[in-house]
Amino acid sequence: MGLPDNAQEGQARQENGHVRKSPDRLKLLKGAVGIYFFFIWYGRIQERIFKFKTSTGRRFTAVWFLQMVDALMNMAVGYVGRHVQGSTAGLPQEFLVAAGVGQVLSKYCTSAALAAGLSFSVATLAKSAKMLPVMIGSLFLGQAEFTLRQYVQAAFIVAGTSIVSLTEGRSKKAGGSSKIGLLFITCALCCDGVVGGVQKRLKVECRKTDQQVRPYDLMFWTNLYMAITSFLFALRAELREGVIFCLANPNFAQQVIKLSVCGALGQASVFYTIANFDSVVCAAVTTTRKLMSVLISVLEGDGLPPMGWLGIGVSSIGIAGELQ
Repeated sequence: MGLPDNAQEGQARQENGHVRKSPDRLKLLKGAVGIYFFFIWYGRIQERIFKFKTSTGRRFTAVWFLQMVDALMNMAVGYVGRHVQGSTAGLPQEFLVAAGVGQVLSKYCTSAALAAGLSFSVATLAKSAKMLPVMIGSLFLGQAEFTLRQYVQAAFIVAGTSIVSLTEGRSKKAGGSSKIGLLFITCALCCDGVVGGVQKRLKVECRKTDQQVRPYDLMFWTNLYMAITSFLFALRAELREGVIFCLANPNFAQQVIKLSVCGALGQASVFYTIANFDSVVCAAVTTTRKLMSVLISVLEGDGLPPMGWLGIGVSSIGIAGELQ
C-alpha cells in the first residue's frame, strides 16, 4: 500500500494528539492530587512542630536533624519504588548531586526561617514565588524555552501571592516575621532556582543518550545526596540535640514521623510530576498547594481581609492556565 494522503496524515496526527493529551492530563491530575493531599498535611504538621514548646518553654531548633530524617524516609520510598517500577542505570550523577544539595539547602532555609520566628503563612507565601527563580534557573542551566503564556501565568501567581502576603502582614501587625527569617526564605528561593535548572538540564542530557528519567530514580538519588548533606551538617551538634529532644517529648517525635511519611509520599508525587512534565509545571502545582495551605491556616486563625481573597483569586487564574 502507498503512503496515506495529507488528509489521512492530518487525521492520524489529530487522533494521536488526542490519545496523548488525555493520558497527559490524567498524569497531571494524579501528580497534583498527591502533591495537594500529602503536602497540605505536611504543612500543617510542620507548623505544629515549629510552634511546639516544652513545659519549660523550649522550642525545637535542630533543623538539620529534621531534614536528615525527612530525606531518609524519602530515600526509603524511592528505593522501594525503583524495585517495583524499575530503574535506569547510568544517570549523570553530577546533576543529581547538585539537585540533592540544592534541594536540602532550600528545605533547610525554609525550616530555619520558621525556627527563627517567621510566621508559617508569610514563609509559605514567600516560597510561592518560586516559579520565577525556577524559570530563570531553567533558562540559564537547563536550556529551556518558555511561551508568553507561561510568563504571564508566573506573573499572575507571584502577583496574587504577593497581595496575600502584604495583606496578611498588615493584618497581623508584623507578628513573628523577622528579618533573618526573610533572609532564609530568600536563600531558599535562590536554591529552588538552581534545583529547577539542574533538573531540566538532567532531562536534556538524558534525552541525548535515550535514557528515561524515572520518577523513583529522581527521588532515590536526590534524597540520597540530601541525606548525606544533612547528616554531615547535623553531625556538628544537631544530631544529638534532635535525638534527645524527641526522646524527651514522645508526642513531638510522633509529629516528626508523621511529617516524614507525608513528605515522602508527597515527594513521590512531585518526582512523578517532574519526570512526566518539567520543573515549571511542578512549581505551578506546588505553588497552589502552598496557597491552599495558607488558606487553611488563615481560616483556622484570624481570617483574611477582602484584599487577601483578591490575591488568592489572581493566583488561581495563573494556576488555571497550566491545566489548559
